[in-house]
Amino acid sequence: YMFFKKKIIVTEEMKQTLQSFDEISWASCCGIPYKKESYYLYIQETSQASVEKILKHTMNYSDTVCLVSLFKEGISRADAFILQTAGWRFYQNTFLPCVKASWLAYEKKIMKGQGLDLNLVEKNFLNYYGFDNAIGLHLSRLLQYLLVEQYFRGSFPQFPLFFSQIMLMQSAVRKGGFFHKIFFKSPVALNYHDSTGLIL
Repeated sequence: YMFFKKKIIVTEEMKQTLQSFDEISWASCCGIPYKKESYYLYIQETSQASVEKILKHTMNYSDTVCLVSLFKEGISRADAFILQTAGWRFYQNTFLPCVKASWLAYEKKIMKGQGLDLNLVEKNFLNYYGFDNAIGLHLSRLLQYLLVEQYFRGSFPQFPLFFSQIMLMQSAVRKGGFFHKIFFKSPVALNYHDSTGLIL
């Protein structure tokens, strides 16, 4: 049998999200307390030293889920949903090509000089606050899977919007208005709770 992978067309909504990340004034809210509502309950950490210590963890500890595990959880939920709902063939021929296409859409903008290099944003942030350069904030991976969620939620209303919910990305917000309010903007870390425990 021959199976052909579906060509993924980047939607207008996905393009708007790509553009919204370029428009964020990264680190512009440093030191400002965050008091907005979030999909998840959260605890705000105000000590810069504590934030660095938390971000340096690459394994879960105590009742805290490290950042690496948080991203793995979000990705695993998307994988599991597609496999259980649409099956292995769809996963191989449509889902994985979408994951790749989402990354290529981001990379293409960077290579053309038309988009913000999120790896450079992370590096500048860490250097500015004197954080360990080995810390990974995974902004580009976050953007990649936001695009994946946007692509599939039209076809699958129950598709898990893990990253969208963390980012408070409501369907009415198309220009990144909430993004800079919540994610890696300052030495103020947000610890999110869900049913499994504490999530950074």
